[in-house]
Parts: sequence; structure tokens; C-alpha cells
Amino acid sequence: MKKLKISVIIRTYNEVKHIGEVLKSLTDQTYLNHEIIIVDSGSVDGTLDIIERYPVKLVSINKEDFNYSYASNVGVQNSSGDIVCFLSGHSVPVYKNYLEKINEIFQETEIGACYGEVIALPDGSITEKIFNRIGYLKSKLSLNNKRFFLENKIHPGIFSCSNACARKKLLLKYPFKVELGHGGEDVEVAYRIIQDGYFVAKSVELLVMHSHGSSLKKFIKEYKAWGKMYEDVLKFIKKNNDKSQ
Repeated sequence: MKKLKISVIIRTYNEVKHIGEVLKSLTDQTYLNHEIIIVDSGSVDGTLDIIERYPVKLVSINKEDFNYSYASNVGVQNSSGDIVCFLSGHSVPVYKNYLEKINEIFQETEIGACYGEVIALPDGSITEKIFNRIGYLKSKLSLNNKRFFLENKIHPGIFSCSNACARKKLLLKYPFKVELGHGGEDVEVAYRIIQDGYFVAKSVELLVMHSHGSSLKKFIKEYKAWGKMYEDVLKFIKKNNDKSQ
């Protein structure tokens, strides 16, 4: 089995609450051929003090320049791995073999990207704990002893960069669109990777704790916003496809 180098990119802004847990989980991983890159956009809450305790590469960007696409592209440009893994500053890998499982997945040459499941952090809301746990269990049951799903169509939530990976060569070929930098940029990249002939794999073994403490009312509002964001991505894709024809 090839030991592919994995570059873990974490976008941060005032992530003092959980960034230590994220970095502790990554430094405790069984798979050692990896690097951690933090793209910070001006944290002032002590995040940087915690980051200094860990063997990471820190890249700073101006707060006013931040959007998700720009920060992710900066991370990719500063990476040296074969595979790029995206985690948020409050996405804590559950298992110590998280990176090892990523390396196993990318042994399959037809896989261009992959993403995992999410359960709520201990301080997440009851709504998040119930919703995310049900989603995780449904995915686990539907696998039917398979290692992962192979997907060749986009859908809401595919390649969500709170817990996702891709081959670096594809991220250089298909950088995140700055025009979609406030959400949905990951779905659009998944679309272009699939169009290039690759599968996007979904694995329940790539499990992270990730939540925002959203109440039921806020969670419903966020859920509707995700649906609207996905519609906007589809319109963006169609518009750009029409231009290229």
C-alpha cells in the first residue's frame, strides 16, 4: 500500500473553544505521513496561542480577504501532500486511524475525492445531536458491509469541507470558485471532479464531531439556507456550462 502524504488544512477564525481538541486528535493519529496547515484570518481570542503548541504550518490571511474558497485555495497552495484533507476548526476526528482510513480510500485510483460523516460535539445542541446521529446511523446501515459509497452525482452535503479530502492535483486543476466563497464551493468542486471521470467516496469511518450549538429554530433556518445554497450552486454550474458551449 502506498503511503500517500496527507495535508490537513484547517481554516480558523476565533476557534479557541475546540481547536486544541482538533489538533490533539491529529497529532495522536496512527498515520504519520501528514502535515497540518492552519489558514487563520486574524483570530484574536487565543486561537493562535493554542496553535503554537502544535507542529503546524501557520498561514495568515487578512480578515477582510476571507471567504471559504479563498482560504481553502491558500491552504492548497501551501500544502505539499498528495491528498488534501479539509477540517473546520471545530471538526474533531473521532478515531485515531482517521488519516490511515483516508490513505486506504485513495489507494483506489478511480476515487478523486471523499468525505465522511458528522456527529455533534459534546456541547452541541439536542437538535444537532439527534439529527446528526440519525444521519450517521442511516449511512452506516445502508452501507451493508461495504467500506464506502461511490457517488457520481452531486447532492446537498457532498464533499462538505468540514470533513472532506481530495487529490491535490485535482484541487489545483479545479480550485474553489471565489464567487461561491460564502457557501457551496465544495459542491461545485465535487461536480467538476465527477465530470473529470472520478468518483466521490462517502465513508462512515471518516467520522468527526462537528456542531454549532444551534437551537431547533436556528437549525431549521440553517437547513433551509443549505437548500437555497444548493440551488444557487446548480444555477452557477448551469450558467458556466452554457458559457462553455
